[in-house]
Amino acid sequence: MATTAPPLQTQCRRPKPGLELPSRDDICFRHPGYSQNSLLIALPRVDSTRSISPYGLHHRTALLACQIIARNAFANSYLSLDKGVNSKSRLLYPIVPSFQDWEFPHDRIPDYLVCGITIAGYAVEEAHLVPKEEKRWYQENEMRTYTMGDINNQGNLLPMRKDIHYWFNTRWFIIVPKIVTIDSSLQLSLQYVTHIISGPAAELWPTYHNTLVESLHFRSRAYLFARFACAILFQAKLFVTAGQDRQVIQVSRDKFGNVEYKTKYCTGEDLENAYGGGGSKTATPRTLEVELRTALRQIIPQQGVASED
Repeated sequence: MATTAPPLQTQCRRPKPGLELPSRDDICFRHPGYSQNSLLIALPRVDSTRSISPYGLHHRTALLACQIIARNAFANSYLSLDKGVNSKSRLLYPIVPSFQDWEFPHDRIPDYLVCGITIAGYAVEEAHLVPKEEKRWYQENEMRTYTMGDINNQGNLLPMRKDIHYWFNTRWFIIVPKIVTIDSSLQLSLQYVTHIISGPAAELWPTYHNTLVESLHFRSRAYLFARFACAILFQAKLFVTAGQDRQVIQVSRDKFGNVEYKTKYCTGEDLENAYGGGGSKTATPRTLEVELRTALRQIIPQQGVASED
């Protein structure tokens, strides 16, 4: 017996969130010791403020980023609108040019860092906080101290949906502690939340900025701090490879494998060769386009988004 097929239901594509983030001027942080090519990093205005400008940047997050670049200068550094000091030697402080050259500050993580993003139950995988490509750095900095495990230990893993994992690996956002309200009581609480640090992440900002991070292992604190440093030091790459001579901190190893961090004066050419993309310490992230396409094929149908095919 012939039957009539039920009418097809049209699935509407979700409207895109507002993309005004790229229209906001970034907040620029400069090295006071250089008159030219002094831009260390530039971070987008992603946090609401009570001042004349509706958007700014979480102060502690910005300060911590600059302190990491200045070799973990947590005790004697601050942000200023001008150079603030007269001594040239104090102004020309060395910077850390890459994550591989960064020494983890055991027992010196700032005190306020004492504390699953989408709560999705599908297409979830384990994201490494200290990237799995940084196994050598993990071993040399004795990161197993915090869990007595290798780079795949549970403290260094966080479940993420595949597309969120991709954006995490491309350093579009970090996970930082902020004082926030998490319920209707409006009580303040120190929690780990996401923080957008990249202008191209404009589509993520309305939904995934200041999102409370759940499923954190109780021993993840040190690994989250290391991931913060990894993302921020990548942001400083343009300062390192601007073609100007710099004072930098570099890791060195003797024939017995002992590690030492030394201050060096490097020419712009030396820095370009070492960190510009072709050297052994390139900061270029691993290409993940194939993984992203695979992830989206698995995720989009389950979200009810119509295909353009």
